[in-house]
This record gives sequence, structure tokens and C-alpha cells, in this order.
Amino acid sequence: MRIMLTLDYELFFGKQTGTPQACMIKACEALLKVLEKYSASVVFFVDASYLVRLREYSVRSAKLARDYSDVVSHIRKLEARGHQIQLHIHPHWFDSWHDGGRWNMVTDRYRLAQWSHQDIGGLVTRCVRELNSHLTRKVFVFRAGGWCVQPFTAIADALRANGISVDSSVFHGGAAESEVHRFDFRSAPQMSCWKFDTDPCQPEPAGTFTELAISSQYVSPLFYWRFALIRLFGQAKRHARLGDGAPVENGRRDLLHLLTRHSHMAVSIDGYKATLLRRAFKRAKDQQHTHFVAMGHPKSLTPFGLDQLSSWLDEVYRNGGQLEVYPQPKIIAQVPAPALAHG
Repeated sequence: MRIMLTLDYELFFGKQTGTPQACMIKACEALLKVLEKYSASVVFFVDASYLVRLREYSVRSAKLARDYSDVVSHIRKLEARGHQIQLHIHPHWFDSWHDGGRWNMVTDRYRLAQWSHQDIGGLVTRCVRELNSHLTRKVFVFRAGGWCVQPFTAIADALRANGISVDSSVFHGGAAESEVHRFDFRSAPQMSCWKFDTDPCQPEPAGTFTELAISSQYVSPLFYWRFALIRLFGQAKRHARLGDGAPVENGRRDLLHLLTRHSHMAVSIDGYKATLLRRAFKRAKDQQHTHFVAMGHPKSLTPFGLDQLSSWLDEVYRNGGQLEVYPQPKIIAQVPAPALAHG
């Protein structure tokens, strides 16, 4: 079984976005201290839409110019240290703006599918070109912001045109429906890797895309009640996020569902969620999955979660396993990339 740890490298999207120095750079360095013991390589899905906006605003703000320089330098160092960089996009960055003091998040078009076909093509092209310009190896894997990869037909042409042939957004059983988040993976197969064409939840043996799914964990409402209690009464330093921003809150409907019904969640190393790593990994092995893909966010890591990660990695490496990165797919013919959208 191939074992992968993937991190969505991004800011927060609530009223307080936090800083790239705390949410991305320093948080990653805390993670890398854990990984050094195993000489382990992980995958960073870099929010390229944020990079594009940072570069655009850097011409009018010395602070944002420093942020851009710091983030680009850090991404290059991560790749040089053997980690893999892949594509992550939160398209709402192109509606959001900086007022000279802080970022103002506008999440009306949080999902790529909410944009026009032409805008999607130009937006994806801008993001891929920006990210590739800082890398030695071009990106070929995509993870949708907030897992909002549906409907895939809206974004397939843009990804294909930019050399993206692998998606890693789906986790079996996952679903959300709010003003911001909307996805439904309840029909996804209980497999870890498959080919698809127009719908990442529907395997197609001759499909042109590969879905390398995030591993999924079935949890009871008690888990989220414990999660809430830990946040309220746990040791503050042990459970404090390394990032200095605030997330977009769950919609009332989604929150009520989590607290009253069993649900599926993506296997994660974020904070208290990392307590499920061992159980999820054992289940994947028992079911003979070909891949185990855990995820996380540097901004949401905690000292407690990093300790849980270290214990899990001890077990993995003690039993002859190791962390890997996404394998390079076979070269496929590309069509011309869409024209760049303006604005």
C-alpha cells in the first residue's frame, strides 16, 4: 500500500485570514521537524490562487511584496528538500481584495463551478502558470478548494489543457451543503484509486483522469462532541492552532448533521482529528486498499495533532512502510491552454 500525507497550503478564509508567516511557513516548519526523523517526503497542495493575488497586489504594497517573496521562497525550499508541490485553487480569491490593512474575503463564488466556462479556463491557466514558474517539476495533481470539485464537467477542459490528469479531492461518503461548501461524494466507490472521465465519483476504466481519493473515516456524533469539548476545556497550548487566523464556520445544517448523525470525514492530521489516524490506517490495510492518503492544513496543525502524527509514523516506519508522493502519470496529449482571464 502506498502511503501519502498531503497538506493544503493556504490561509484561513474567515474574517481573520492570518498571515502566511504563521499559517503556512512556521506551521510547515513545525511539521517538518516531525518528518525529519523519518526523512519523509509529503505533498503540499499550494493555493495558487492566493499566490496570483499576492503577486498582483505586491506592486502596490511593500508588505504584500514581502509576503509574496516569503511564500515563493518557502515553496522553493520545500521542493528542494524533497517534498512535492501540487495544485490547489480557491477561486474566491479572485473576488476578494486587500484594503491596505487586511484581506477582505468574498466567498460568493467559492466553488470553481460557479464561474463561467471561459473564466474557469483562464483562472486555472493563471494559477498553473504562476505555480509552475517557481518549481522544478510541473504540477499534475489537483485538489479543489473545500473539496468542491463538482460538477467536474465544468472544470475538466481547463485541467486537461494545463496538464492536470490526477484529482485528489474526493473522500468516500463525504457531503456538504451550505452557502459556501457544496459537494456530494456519497456515491464514490470504497476504493482508493480509479480512472474516471466526467464524474470523479463514477469509475470509468478508459477515463482520461485518475482519482486518487483522500482516505475516509466513518465517525459518530460523539466524536464531534468530544472535539468541541477539547476545544473548550483542553489544554490551551496543546490544542491551539499554529495558524493565526479564523476559519469559515460550518453552515448550521452541516453542523447539526455532524452533531446528531454518523458521517464520513477525510482522514486528517489537523488537531484532535489526528486521533483517528491509526484506526483509519488499520481499516485501509484490512480492506487491502492500494493507497492511503491522509490530509491536513499547516494552519490548523496543533502540538497535540503533531504528537499523534509522530506516533502514527513510528508505527508505519517500524513496520516497513514509508511516506510517498504522487507517482508521475504517463504523458498525455495536451490541448492548447485557455486564454488568460483578466481582472
